[in-house]
Amino acid sequence: HKMLVENANPDLAVEREAGFARLLFDDVDREDSPVNVVIGARRFIAGWNSWRVSTMGLMHVGVGEGPEIVQMFGRGVRLKGWRMSLKRHRESGVEAPPDGDRLSELETLRIFGLRANYMQTFRDLLEAEGVHVELETVVLPVTWNFGKTGLKTLRLPEDLRYDRSDERPRLGTPEPGAPPVEMDLRSRLQSVASAAPEIGGGGREPLAKLEPRYVALFDRTRIYDELLARKRRMGWHNLVIERAAVDDLLDRDDWYTLRAPPERLAVARYADVRKLEDVAIELIAEYAARFWRTGRRRWEQSRFEVTTLDESDPNRIREHRLSVDATKTQLVEDARALKNNLHEGVVPRLKLGVMKPDKHAYKPLLYATGKGDVSVEPVPLDCKERKVVEELVRLARNHAACLRGRELFLIRNRSRGRGLSFFDDYAYYPDFIVWLKGDGIQHIVFLDPKGLGRFGSKEREKVRLHIGIKDVEKSVRESDPALRLHAYVLSVTRPHQIGDVLRPQLDWEADGVYFLDDPDCLAKVVENVLGTDDAPRR
Repeated sequence: HKMLVENANPDLAVEREAGFARLLFDDVDREDSPVNVVIGARRFIAGWNSWRVSTMGLMHVGVGEGPEIVQMFGRGVRLKGWRMSLKRHRESGVEAPPDGDRLSELETLRIFGLRANYMQTFRDLLEAEGVHVELETVVLPVTWNFGKTGLKTLRLPEDLRYDRSDERPRLGTPEPGAPPVEMDLRSRLQSVASAAPEIGGGGREPLAKLEPRYVALFDRTRIYDELLARKRRMGWHNLVIERAAVDDLLDRDDWYTLRAPPERLAVARYADVRKLEDVAIELIAEYAARFWRTGRRRWEQSRFEVTTLDESDPNRIREHRLSVDATKTQLVEDARALKNNLHEGVVPRLKLGVMKPDKHAYKPLLYATGKGDVSVEPVPLDCKERKVVEELVRLARNHAACLRGRELFLIRNRSRGRGLSFFDDYAYYPDFIVWLKGDGIQHIVFLDPKGLGRFGSKEREKVRLHIGIKDVEKSVRESDPALRLHAYVLSVTRPHQIGDVLRPQLDWEADGVYFLDDPDCLAKVVENVLGTDDAPRR
């Protein structure tokens, strides 16, 4: 402190008592925080939390082995992650944002020390536990495969954001016919008490409700404050939540369905009332999320622009990055050899395969052949995604009859940030976009291979998009009459394993759900796209 004061810098404000005068770390996390360096004594080992730590300098800390250094590191590696997942983007499975090519550097905690001899010991311990400190990164080049194909795509203008718009939706009661919010507490209880016998016995308990006599005991101020906090975390900045609206939802029970074992909703002491409050918070938060997303969808529908697919499209990647533990020399050599000879086929030790499909917008595509020791960005195709690509390419190369002379093109959709992402209210993030082009009409087909083993509210929303996407189509056809939009779910779950009510496969297909174990799955999808161009839908 004396050195900083004696060598005063007009650009550097030094506050010695700041940590005593106020909780400094509460301000550090703000986006507009002017604090970039915090210097403290051993008091920093505990009692603080921040999401902004990128570098830690240790002076005479960690000289010997002990818990203090581990505790310090533990506080430094904390990250919010995508939607509070607390994971780095590689581990969360979320695609990096458009300007996130070097996001992993921001997610790396760098530590240096002065006379911190235990640093090397700690580093050795990390390596022994399989946490790799030194990584070798090999970049595989990617080439754009499409010339002037004239393929059309949809985009929202970059400066348009619903949460920053002039729209001020007010949380209200459900619209007539709106599906209820669903919550199933049985599976949550099972995950906590895994040793307990299976809850429900494969059947379905009667729907439960929050009893009015217990709702009357709720701390409504706490519930309201929790919902406002959820609103801030989720980014519903323009949503107006009034206390009266929350009270109205608490006083009625026709807007949700709740399944729970009776003991989960029993009240024997006041702490049980608080647990029921938490259930109410989750129900209203889910209702608010759906309310806000539905409003966003309607707002966005009239603002989509039809553009032409080109090399600047956010779905186009420019490289594959393979990160390998630098100590595993054989894997590093295999990765370098693959870069120098980027051929189709499988590289066994890397547990990766390479494919160069002419009908895909760029090449190569990488797919995983097993769980390996190589981290790949973007995430390689899994087995079901690879199957979709191979089957679509086969249909195109063989000029299959189902195509009816149309040209077929496809691209992997980099959803949740880069790809087409106007399906958030349907919880539908399609893995692929397919174009069928011919006779002056372009069909844009969204395909999402997914498991439907747990057929809850989110899965039902995905299925509903098969019909709901026609509202988007109706809007864009006002400016481009030759454009058609379609959405399908490609289920890896067989029909008899979906939900509690057995439905024939043909019924599922009528709702836009096709099954990947059906050898004609993709051909049926193409037939449905071209056979129902202007036909009425269910």
